[in-house]
Amino acid sequence: ELFKQMGFFDEHGHIHPEILASLKTIPQGAATTVWCATSPLLNNIGGVYCEDGDIAELDLGNFGADNGLGTRGVQPYSLDESNAKRLWDLSREMTGISFEDI
Repeated sequence: ELFKQMGFFDEHGHIHPEILASLKTIPQGAATTVWCATSPLLNNIGGVYCEDGDIAELDLGNFGADNGLGTRGVQPYSLDESNAKRLWDLSREMTGISFEDI
């Protein structure tokens, strides 16, 4: 139902052809993860978001819907230090697992 509301599926639950055409294949989807794991460009760099075989740009609302899903880049709230701390603390509380802060 959510995908219907978002316009990805029609009223019968079938994905729209233009959405299907914009999706990545399995190798394409895995490529960024492989790039992140092997690229010397990321040596000594931590805490970055990556997409499409590169470090993601900050999305300040200036990207179009050219990727078929209408989103691209990393959202500013994802880089907010207070959000990260709250999520870390909530994760510790919910899981009962505590790690040393790095």
